[in-house]
Amino acid sequence: MPTKTLQIQFPAAGVVRRWGLESAYDSRKAYPTPWSMNVRLEDSLTKRLRGGSFTGRAAVVKASPVYRDRALTTSGRAILTSRQGVHTDFTFSADLSDTMRPVPFQLALADAQGPTVVALAPHKDAYLLAFSASSVWVLAGDPATGSLRRISDQVGIIGASAWCVAHDTVYFMSSRGLYSVGADGGGLKAVSEDRLPEDLIGVTDTTCVLDYYHPDRGVYITTTGQDWFYDTERDGFWPYTVASTDSHVLLGPFQLGQANAYGRIQNLHGTIATGSADVIWRIVTGDTAEEAAANGKTAITSDLAGTRTYEDYVKASGTFSTGRNHMAYPRTRAIWCCLWMKSEGTWAYEHVAMTAMLSGGWR
Repeated sequence: MPTKTLQIQFPAAGVVRRWGLESAYDSRKAYPTPWSMNVRLEDSLTKRLRGGSFTGRAAVVKASPVYRDRALTTSGRAILTSRQGVHTDFTFSADLSDTMRPVPFQLALADAQGPTVVALAPHKDAYLLAFSASSVWVLAGDPATGSLRRISDQVGIIGASAWCVAHDTVYFMSSRGLYSVGADGGGLKAVSEDRLPEDLIGVTDTTCVLDYYHPDRGVYITTTGQDWFYDTERDGFWPYTVASTDSHVLLGPFQLGQANAYGRIQNLHGTIATGSADVIWRIVTGDTAEEAAANGKTAITSDLAGTRTYEDYVKASGTFSTGRNHMAYPRTRAIWCCLWMKSEGTWAYEHVAMTAMLSGGWR
């Protein structure tokens, strides 16, 4: 019977749950993974773009903001700025000639009443971005003499620390998802709407923290739910947890057979980067692409929780050691499958080949 060999690349597109899983895998281009944990495209061994484990960062608490040598604080609808150079002086006066005086202002046009202020993001003493739950504003120059402009009245921020600065770009978490805007208020846009994970839509966690970490060239998004790393260089989202050092990734799903026929895995051949820890592989099956992916995610979640109730999903398993491994012969029969890879140490991916053949009709 005819056979086919899949040359399996690492899922360089990150976790994407909004694409059709039946057409997601394409060895000729970056494809997504249905789920992963503590992995990303840039490996931790040599920083090559081949995929592997990585260790996430805990939330970094932001210091009280200072802009143009003025301490900043908020009080409901008001933004209060201290005297320039005296961060404890919030005594407001009517002497307009005193340009260093403490200044209060609102996020409002003309004599309108502004919304409750949620977050302030200063940048290089040139611009101050200010957010409410449903609007974005920018102050250019000093609070006493500068100009205030509204950027959007359709999108805002979910928490006081749900923003970070990456060079001249500010990333912030809205209830609609992740957004970016220039520090000067220009170029407001939703980030990667076609790749944005479902977990990052409709976030309401006011304690959410965003932190741009330059060595990793990405944004760490810490929430009370699932934490995420956004790779700004390669536009990919990767879930992580600081509660475990184990790393997991689902490769696939792969169609072993055809629409009305089973397929059988004849052999599996893996190559793991030199210097890697052992990687456990498991075959997770399903009658559809979605089912195989869902079973794989459930198995990873179970393993991380320590319950390990995934026996019904796993049909074969083994271990890839560092370097080129011996051929494995799973003999697994299914229509769709995912290859689940797990390690308790640092590792990097090189290559996996899977050969399958047709094996009887679907009943």
